[in-house]
Amino acid sequence: MRTHTLVLGLIVAGTALAACSAPPSAPPAPPAPPAPAAPPAPSPKISPEMAGRVSPVPAFMGLGEHFNIRIHAIGDMRHEVELTWAMGQKTAKGVLIYRDAPGVPRHSPILLDGTLDTAEGTKTLRVEIVGEACTDEADRPHMHRVTVAIDGETTLHGCGDLAVY
Repeated sequence: MRTHTLVLGLIVAGTALAACSAPPSAPPAPPAPPAPAAPPAPSPKISPEMAGRVSPVPAFMGLGEHFNIRIHAIGDMRHEVELTWAMGQKTAKGVLIYRDAPGVPRHSPILLDGTLDTAEGTKTLRVEIVGEACTDEADRPHMHRVTVAIDGETTLHGCGDLAVY
């Protein structure tokens, strides 16, 4: 029995010695700083202070039989427009203005009126963009229909896509 007591005493002493000679544990790490908050998701609507100053047409690209149109907002409801039509034989640039009609439902067409500087002189231009599914001649789907009316020219009809905020 004494042998058991002696062996047990040696095991306890060895464990205590090992605990004393173990390297000190490192101090606890400081807590990680909180992750930065994600920026708020962009709103699909313009804010009240932007109403009347920001056009609902930041950019638009459209095409149809023998024409293509590019529109880009430049501020104060004004837009630059570039139009190629008549099978690429005519190209002109101009300025369009969006005028919000009070009381007009949001699903109504977006109307842009302005002028186009053509080789024949300045012509009036009206662009109507309707949020309605449209398929172009190459069977590609688009989100909008577009009608382009140039003074003294045939009205052009096609499809396009409106950039959104």
